[in-house]
Amino acid sequence: MYSSRRFGYSDDPWFRIGGFAVSTTAFVVGLGVVSMIIWGIEGRYGPIFKHLVLVSRDFSFGSVLEGEIWRLVTWPVPNEPDFWTIILFAIFYMLGSQLEMLLGRIRFAWFLILLTIIPALMVTGLEAIAGITGGVGGLRLVEVGVLVAFAAQYSHARFWPGIPGWVIAVVIVGLDVLQALSDRDEYALILLACTVAVALLGIRAFGYATNLTWIPKLSLASSSGQSSARDRPSRSRRRSRRGDHLRAVPVRDESVTPEMDALLDQVASQGLDSLTRKQRKQLEAHARRLRRRR
Repeated sequence: MYSSRRFGYSDDPWFRIGGFAVSTTAFVVGLGVVSMIIWGIEGRYGPIFKHLVLVSRDFSFGSVLEGEIWRLVTWPVPNEPDFWTIILFAIFYMLGSQLEMLLGRIRFAWFLILLTIIPALMVTGLEAIAGITGGVGGLRLVEVGVLVAFAAQYSHARFWPGIPGWVIAVVIVGLDVLQALSDRDEYALILLACTVAVALLGIRAFGYATNLTWIPKLSLASSSGQSSARDRPSRSRRRSRRGDHLRAVPVRDESVTPEMDALLDQVASQGLDSLTRKQRKQLEAHARRLRRRR
C-alpha cells in the first residue's frame, strides 16, 4: 500500500498524550509554552536560559566561540511570557501545521533544524571573522522562516482581511529589516537574511514553491526521503528481511487506480500546486480512505 506521505499528508504523530497527537508543530509550540513558564519563574537570563540563548563573547555568560556549541540549537527555546508571544505561537501553529502536512513530520522537523542551525552558524562565523556582536533568543526568527516558506508555497493564500500571504511575508520581513537598520543591529540583520534564505532554499529543495524559478533548487529532497513509488516497496521488503520492528508494507493496494497513481506521481514531481480543484478532491478522498483503514 502506498504511504499517504507520498503526496504530502502526514497523520502519524511523534507520540500521543492521551488522545492528543503530538506532531512536530505541536511539540515546538508546547516546548515554547513550557519555556514561558520557566522564564517567569527564573526571570530574564536566569540560571537555565542564560546557557541556551545565542550570544557573542562580549556577554558575561558564555558563547559558542567559548565552546558552548549547544547554543547553535537551543537559542529558540527561551520565550518571554507576554501576549505577543502567544500570538506568535498561534501563527506558528497554524502555518507550521500546513507545512508539516505538506512536507511530512520528519522533513518538517529537519526544515526547522536548518532554520535554527544555519543562521546561527553564519552569525557565529562572522563574529569570529569580523567581530560582530549581539544575541538572539526565542522562536521569533524561526516563525519568520516558516511564514516565508508558507508564502512561497501558497503565494495566493489569503490572510484576513483578504491580503495575499506573500504580501504579509514581505511586510513582516521588511519591518524586521527596518528595525534592525534603525538599531544598527548587524547581528539581527544577518540572522534575518540567513533565515529568509534558508526558508526559500529549503522549501524549493523539498520540491515545492515551483513557481519561484529564480530560486536555485538544491538536491536536498532526494536525500531526505522523497523517493519514487518503485523503490518504496523494495525498501519495505528489505526492512522485513532484516527482521526489525517495522511492519511490512504490501507492494500494492488494489484501491490505487491508475488515475490515482498518476496523480501521486504528478504531486511527487510537480507539487500540490500543479493539481486542479477536482484532482485535489480526489486526492483528499483517497487520503481519507487510507486514514480509515489505519
